[in-house]
Amino acid sequence: MVEYYIRGKANKTKVELLSKDFPEIKLEAPFWNKLKANTISLINSKLKLTAGVEQLFQNRNFSHCIATGATKEKNALKVNKLGLYKYFDNGNMFTANEVTNGKPAPDLFLYAAKQMGYLPENCVVIEDSLVGIAAGIAANMPVIAYIGATGNNNDEYAAKCCQAGAVHIARNMEETADILHRFYE
Repeated sequence: MVEYYIRGKANKTKVELLSKDFPEIKLEAPFWNKLKANTISLINSKLKLTAGVEQLFQNRNFSHCIATGATKEKNALKVNKLGLYKYFDNGNMFTANEVTNGKPAPDLFLYAAKQMGYLPENCVVIEDSLVGIAAGIAANMPVIAYIGATGNNNDEYAAKCCQAGAVHIARNMEETADILHRFYE
């Protein structure tokens, strides 16, 4: 499935994969301009705040950050659209263009941990993509697989997350908060 083939990966990794496996696709400016316009349109029209996510950010027992395969521009657009800037600033938002290798390499999570002042083994990753789970495992961080996103909330995807190395599965943010409280607080 193409969605799982590129999902969660940095743009540079997507380009490498698509160029290698689909050389007939013209990955030039018109392609990227159309993709960017479609992405902005979807973010503006469809992106909604996940129920319970703000309660996670309000929990003062944990530091938190964003470590995303998205570009800085796309991440900023999402955070702004969702009204989450009150929880994040440049000191706790990290994107794939800040490291050499994006997910599934551990670079982004290791970079985020270092910038936040934590050892990897003292971090927990909450991740919705299989490549992100692989990155968290490679960074020596326990991973909670969040499968509450549209298209992921099913037993088949939960099994794939477990096979990828996730130590916990959460179907919603309340379950995520409960896992954090029981195992990591």
